[in-house]
Amino acid sequence: MNSTATTDGTARGRFRGADWEAQQRRVTVTVLILPVILMTVLFLVPLGYLVWLSFGGPNGPNINSYKQLTAPVYLNLAYFTLQLAFFVTVACAVIAYPLAYLLANIESAISRFMILSLLISLSLSVLARTYSWIIILQRNGVVNDILQGAGLTSQPLSLVYNQTGVYIGMIHILLPYMVMTLYPTMRAIDSSLVRSALSLGATPWTAFRRIYFPLSLSGLVSGSILVFMMAIGFFVTPAILGGGQANTIVMAIQNQVQVLVDLPLAAATSVVLLLVSLLILVVYEKIAGVERIFGKGRR
Repeated sequence: MNSTATTDGTARGRFRGADWEAQQRRVTVTVLILPVILMTVLFLVPLGYLVWLSFGGPNGPNINSYKQLTAPVYLNLAYFTLQLAFFVTVACAVIAYPLAYLLANIESAISRFMILSLLISLSLSVLARTYSWIIILQRNGVVNDILQGAGLTSQPLSLVYNQTGVYIGMIHILLPYMVMTLYPTMRAIDSSLVRSALSLGATPWTAFRRIYFPLSLSGLVSGSILVFMMAIGFFVTPAILGGGQANTIVMAIQNQVQVLVDLPLAAATSVVLLLVSLLILVVYEKIAGVERIFGKGRR
């Protein structure tokens, strides 16, 4: 009698468990339907059309557009774009790391004001911020006035409408993204770990190198990837501050669409840029150990 009741109870429990799992699967599928539809309509379909267009589109399958991209002019543009993105990322990392460290470890009204300023800067128009650098860097601008007033230069420097202006403008615009990526990572680091290392005889440099920096590396890598990917696709700042002296591959795509009216070539350039970005992202993860930091390192 008791064994029969126990068996029935176990069977009912299994049935309820199976019913709950079935309901959970239905809820999961229902919740995922809308994101999957949106992803398909807004991303996969346009991407598929872009790939189809790059291989000739209505003119039939061919690789003529990809052959055109082997021309020296496009190879030089691609090289400069990657170089620009790399140096901007390095500069942002070098500037942002000590700044984020101070913001994360110093509690004061000044640090809170700086964080608020960074958040506000992210909401400002990139176009307006770019044009403001023309006023600052022009030959009779603030920077040249200060340099000449201090006797550091005898004549105005050419700081705008060239590659120098592009680097300055892009670093200024992308720096807050690096800082705001590093800041929460550094805030989450337990300061007692560094104090313990110091109390055990480690020098400040050793404590930083062996404890603090490895713990902050995930934020540094994430910020570097974010800044690098944004820098590759930047258009407004190089177009305005470059003055035609700092053309990037994105500007070439605009020229292909508006001037050459060669949509297959523009599509092919876009596809190659996407593939190069994905390849660099994979290589970056392998070198920096992102998989270890975010995956196996936390198991």
